[in-house]
Amino acid sequence: MRTTRLPESIASLFDNLLLVELEWQQRCVQIPKFAVYAILDEPVFDSYLYRDNRRMGIIQQGRYQIPILDPFKGSLHKEPNHVVIICHSKGNQFGLFGYPADKVRDRVKIPVQHRMVNNIVKAFC
Repeated sequence: MRTTRLPESIASLFDNLLLVELEWQQRCVQIPKFAVYAILDEPVFDSYLYRDNRRMGIIQQGRYQIPILDPFKGSLHKEPNHVVIICHSKGNQFGLFGYPADKVRDRVKIPVQHRMVNNIVKAFC
């Protein structure tokens, strides 16, 4: 019996949930791989933006401006080693944002029955 909140259309196809684990300032964040749009190595910010007294980087990709924000609500003062670009959608609206990372591990997997799967995927389903 599955207790995960994976989208019904894909839940029956998997025994494991693939994760991208990023490390930023010696803390880890796990993101379902299905929510990751891209991983950029040695990114260069095109500009910076201040919002709620936080400095965020902006990466321009074609017509998209992708905000890069600290997942722990800090400010970015320089380009990180990597940026994990995350896609999110609500209805027919689509958006991108990124998290900085000192290290990225993109081949992490856990069984879909693991008790943490719901917590990991709830923001992305």
